Amino acid sequence: MCGGVIVKRFSKMLLLTVVLFAVIIPVSAQLSVGLRFNRTSYMLYEHIYACVAIRNDSGKPLMFGERPELQGFVLFDVRDSRGRLVPRRSGEEFSVKGLFIGPGEIKNLVIPLDKYYEFSKDGTYYIHTYVSHNNVPREYRSRDVLIRISSGAVVWQKVVGLPSRTGEERSMVERTYSINKVEGDGAKHYYLRVEDDGKVYAVTRIGLVLSHSKFEAEVDMLSRIHLLMPVAPRVFHYMAFNADGMLLEDTYWKTSGTVPMLHRDPKRGKVTRLGGVAAKKGVDYADPKSGSLTVSDLNERNISNPVPRKDSGLVDLGKDLMPRKSHDEE
Repeated sequence: MCGGVIVKRFSKMLLLTVVLFAVIIPVSAQLSVGLRFNRTSYMLYEHIYACVAIRNDSGKPLMFGERPELQGFVLFDVRDSRGRLVPRRSGEEFSVKGLFIGPGEIKNLVIPLDKYYEFSKDGTYYIHTYVSHNNVPREYRSRDVLIRISSGAVVWQKVVGLPSRTGEERSMVERTYSINKVEGDGAKHYYLRVEDDGKVYAVTRIGLVLSHSKFEAEVDMLSRIHLLMPVAPRVFHYMAFNADGMLLEDTYWKTSGTVPMLHRDPKRGKVTRLGGVAAKKGVDYADPKSGSLTVSDLNERNISNPVPRKDSGLVDLGKDLMPRKSHDEE
């Protein structure tokens, strides 16, 4: 269940509890509006999805459309830690035309907030959403939610060259792979960032920081990056990405006689994962999607009970943030 929370400057533990167990505001009104995020901490330039819940207690169906009596909107108020408005991106407008909410129904809208607002700096942000419709007497808003954005600390970096897509052999472009460590939500996570001088192509969370083991990273002859991330003392997550930050390989391996490792052929530049055996989800490692909701789940699920479950703060977006193919491979 999506919902909003009032965020005040309490202790860190209390703040985290308040944000994760968000509930719809109990408004004695025709609409109730709630706001939730999948977590409280993000890396800079990571996708930020907001989940907005609208409950229709007006006793009549609400259709958001073109005609004056059907016009309505869902907007956000985004402010930094000093109370200054965060600017909206030029030319980007969020529309709810076509949205239909039946009497007593709760609709969940999953919105890529970074598409519409300039989260371009590290810091703390306070966000609420508000809803209006010409068939209800006033605007209705959620409570404020706090999120934090951080660039993290670079722990590994590699600059690679790419052949020019114009066909000119002498023309080379560069990409930078970096692995950053970001702290938040009670743990530290590694992120892969792919960029050049003018653009960030991908920011992807790739694993927890574990004290008992270190990750491996290698780049092959096609400038693809291969990662072996520990998820448990004997279990590793193998991933490979191309230079656009698209996920090419995604498997789990465990130590059994031999230890999983990455090997780079010094002559050909080919990178291969060697050793170990395939690990079983739910047996050798916990399912990373367990107890969580995907964007599709939130958009399609018809939730009628406004009381949140214990896992209501989870929105697993990892699958949606790591597309299988890049544009030039389709």
